[in-house]
Amino acid sequence: MEKINHTDLIEISKKINNPFSRETLLTNVKQNYGNGIFIWHDFGNGIASSSCNHILNNDYNIYLSSNIAGAVIIFNLSTNIKYLFKDNHEFILKKNSFFIGLSSDDFSVDMHLKKNKQCKAITIGIKEVLFLQLAQKLERLEERMNETKVHNHSIIEGGYIDSYQLEILSHFENETIDHNSLSNLHLESMALNLAHYTINKIIKNNFSYENIDIEKIKPLERAKEIITKYYNSPLSIKEIAYKSAINECYLKKDFKLYYGMTVYEMIQKQRLKVAKELLNKNLSVKETCFQVGYKHSGNFSKLFSMQYGITPSLYRKQQQCS
Repeated sequence: MEKINHTDLIEISKKINNPFSRETLLTNVKQNYGNGIFIWHDFGNGIASSSCNHILNNDYNIYLSSNIAGAVIIFNLSTNIKYLFKDNHEFILKKNSFFIGLSSDDFSVDMHLKKNKQCKAITIGIKEVLFLQLAQKLERLEERMNETKVHNHSIIEGGYIDSYQLEILSHFENETIDHNSLSNLHLESMALNLAHYTINKIIKNNFSYENIDIEKIKPLERAKEIITKYYNSPLSIKEIAYKSAINECYLKKDFKLYYGMTVYEMIQKQRLKVAKELLNKNLSVKETCFQVGYKHSGNFSKLFSMQYGITPSLYRKQQQCS
């Protein structure tokens, strides 16, 4: 797969310098690489936004780098996007999902894009000092910033884009730019609103367990241990609740609050995590499917593809070649 620096992929077609160090760029994908646009707005207040909508004519690794420490919130409105970081950490941003990424002042990442697949995403960038103020209530923030200094990045997983975020994102999909100060001010307000709402959304998800009685937390943690250990068994809510010494209704309600996912979502996540490890050890797709608790390889392949953006057979083949 050919590797291209992002700056070589595009060419500037229009640039607007606004008062107070504000800048707007409209760029096009070079014709030999594909077709589409990038629009970038620096609002001059520590926040910038960018939007892309393009289709490339080949499989490419797009190399992105930055010397400004901070955070990005990326909203993916197209097919799954795979990121490969300096330490070989791989992250899949699913379709219609978002995440927050922290970056150092020496950051780089490869973004894997497929031939003839639309890439449509909107990014909000926030400088480090401002992000630390906005996200000070975020769980493990100091620890995550330290991770960023060591690994050049850290990922705070988000989730699916909700209807309110989608409504705000629609304001960034205009594929033209102009000198109208009111239009730029409106877009800036949308970026601030989107950043504020999304950070608060993640903070609430991380701190939702504060609404759970302390005596219920240990049974929930036991439930997780059972899932982690017996993920490949046909576990039921009733069985997990019994072994965890918790009421079924409380298990279903509080498990979601505490872990941010349902019992069955965690079972699936654990199964697919182990499946990836088994495929790395060169087990066949069929053997892996049965070992992690699925009865039908077709269903397993579909779930694996949804989680990682690649079929298990193709993933296994790539591991054999690497």
